[in-house]
Amino acid sequence: MAGYTGRSLAMAGGIIGIAAVAAYFGVAHIGEPDQGGGSIAGQVQIAPNLADQVKPTDVLFVIVRRPTGPPRPIAAKRIDAPKFPVQFEITSADVMVQGTELKGMVDVIARLDRDGQAGQAQPGDMEGRYPKNPTLPGGKDVNITIDKVY
Repeated sequence: MAGYTGRSLAMAGGIIGIAAVAAYFGVAHIGEPDQGGGSIAGQVQIAPNLADQVKPTDVLFVIVRRPTGPPRPIAAKRIDAPKFPVQFEITSADVMVQGTELKGMVDVIARLDRDGQAGQAQPGDMEGRYPKNPTLPGGKDVNITIDKVY
């Protein structure tokens, strides 16, 4: 009987592990109706000590990407000539690759970009991250403070 209990516990542990990985990558909800989780909304503000460095030609990018793997965005929102604080909402309309969905664990980053070109941060760009990264889509209070200069 102890043999069955040990195997049962091992099988249960394996199933729980697979479910955790599936939830992390957003595949655990396939086939479920959308419950409004495919969006991320909040506010971006700039740290007071950086406010005087904002230029009218700067572009704000709010970027959503996976916490692991290549740093390419899943979705992004471009906001020209931002006036802080800036409200944002990223939805499936903002995904970078057709058919991609906002599911699973993600990091949310705000970058104030000097040249207005999407891509890696360049010297002079400013950035902030959601302090509760990684997070799940569906959040409506994703508040980010831009507080780092490259």
